[in-house]
Amino acid sequence: MNRSVLMIMGGAVIVAIIVAMLVQSNLSSKSAKNNVMAEGVEVLVASKMLMTGEVLKPSDVHWESLSSNAVFNGMIRRKDQADENKLEVHDKLLRRDLMSGEPITTQAVIMDAKGGGTFLSASVAPGMRAVGIPVKAETAVGGFVTVGDYVDVILTYQISLRGDAGDYAFDQIQNFGSETILSNARVLAVDQNAKEGDRDAKLARTVTLEVSKEGAQILAMGTTMGTISLSLRHLGEKDTQADSDVPLTTDVTTSRVIKKIYETMNKSKTTSNAVRLYSGTTVVNVPVRAAKAP
Repeated sequence: MNRSVLMIMGGAVIVAIIVAMLVQSNLSSKSAKNNVMAEGVEVLVASKMLMTGEVLKPSDVHWESLSSNAVFNGMIRRKDQADENKLEVHDKLLRRDLMSGEPITTQAVIMDAKGGGTFLSASVAPGMRAVGIPVKAETAVGGFVTVGDYVDVILTYQISLRGDAGDYAFDQIQNFGSETILSNARVLAVDQNAKEGDRDAKLARTVTLEVSKEGAQILAMGTTMGTISLSLRHLGEKDTQADSDVPLTTDVTTSRVIKKIYETMNKSKTTSNAVRLYSGTTVVNVPVRAAKAP
């Protein structure tokens, strides 16, 4: 075998060795990458269908492993959490709907509850409405009504009785009446603040309440009829049958002076000895002597 053949064979062996080394290196790199992808990254995902405005509870989510190339910024990664039982997104309102198994992102929840339309609309329970009413310190418990409180709404208004209505209601109401038009309404915001803060008195101008559709109409009507006042309820108090049977409150039932006048009038009517004579359009009361008792 001559020298040229030996050189060609030697070069072929060297090339074969180099190719084998490159293939082995490439396979090792792919294997390492596949191992990383197989390990994955644990992220927070929804355990069920979640709707906009719901409060995210720990029972609504769980950890699930995703390949590292599927993880993007904004996902809640398990390895980044200081306390898995108390995540930053727990008890936050959802900004949008989430499908079951969908990763939870910081963009999907309202992290900052410092007010604003988005936060307020998410705070309203399904089927309810947020309605703002004008108030003053003296009609809003001296300014001590704050976000999260529950209040009764009282309307005080002037009565205008027409026709024969005054004859039937004279001993019940003269000019003014007051009644609770809504009960146990939740305070969503005070002025522009929808965040629950301290209990210091505040001279608010507007209080936003959570009410039903019918309640929204009642509030709209009440603000045009008279003065709206808020009555602060005890924390956690529920309405009873006695609360639904509140007697009417009017100027007659409130004022002892007016009440006494009407009692005198009623007594006078029952003891009066007079005959009412009608002559055309003229009416004359003619006193008569009462008959003596036998």
